[in-house]
Amino acid sequence: MRTGTGATRETVSQAWSPVLAAAGVEGQELGRQVLALAHQVAAHSLASPLTDPGREPEDKVALARRLFEGAVDGRVVDLLSAMVRGRWSKPVDLISALHDLGIEAILAGAHADGTVGEIEQQLFEVHERIANDRELREALAPSRRTRTEARVRLAEAVFAAHISAPAMSLLRWCVRHRSEGGPLRNLRRVVELAAEMRQRIIADVVTAIPMTTAQEKRLRTILELRLGNRIDLNCEVDPEVIGGARIMIRNHVLDHTVRGAVAELRTRLAG
Repeated sequence: MRTGTGATRETVSQAWSPVLAAAGVEGQELGRQVLALAHQVAAHSLASPLTDPGREPEDKVALARRLFEGAVDGRVVDLLSAMVRGRWSKPVDLISALHDLGIEAILAGAHADGTVGEIEQQLFEVHERIANDRELREALAPSRRTRTEARVRLAEAVFAAHISAPAMSLLRWCVRHRSEGGPLRNLRRVVELAAEMRQRIIADVVTAIPMTTAQEKRLRTILELRLGNRIDLNCEVDPEVIGGARIMIRNHVLDHTVRGAVAELRTRLAG
């Protein structure tokens, strides 16, 4: 029998899904509140008392309700109550689960009103802007020299006027949330989740020279036949690949470049 974080996340997710389905477009606001609640839990070190295995489940529920009832939507309080009734392997797992459920809610609400594709595109463009602007990338990256909220305010100043409110809520999370790869990795994760909600997969394609429209169409067709999903191509040019194409889908890399073949040959000779 499964116990701990995995089992609790599964149980809570199953209960949260019909709430989101019934909420429709309101899911965007619920998700914003869930992410804000997760920030409060983390900022005020509430995860430990809310997940303490030595406390009775209803004591933890009473604490959660005392802290947040009236401050957020009742459905969000009910979500947190269901979460603290469960068992968590580590207190930080509660915060991580709140993040995932908040992101899911915003994207589900956007899917309900037909704007999830717009959010995906906006955050993809934000990702590209940050990736190509070294000064901005370094300013938004987690650092002991800058406060998290200062980095959030910078992101708002640069992007808020150009993207939707739900997209901005997700960008705030991407800047606040510390993870390996920083805001860029977080943005990529959200973009991939948005694509999955539209039953699409993002494939990063790196070639030595730009592909023609016909080549892109042919590659997209091949990948869609192999994977059984609609494919969105993110094409980049890198002369160092020499020839062929390097394709990355999620964490899988298909390297059909001359450079990749040479590297493989060197590895085999060295072995």
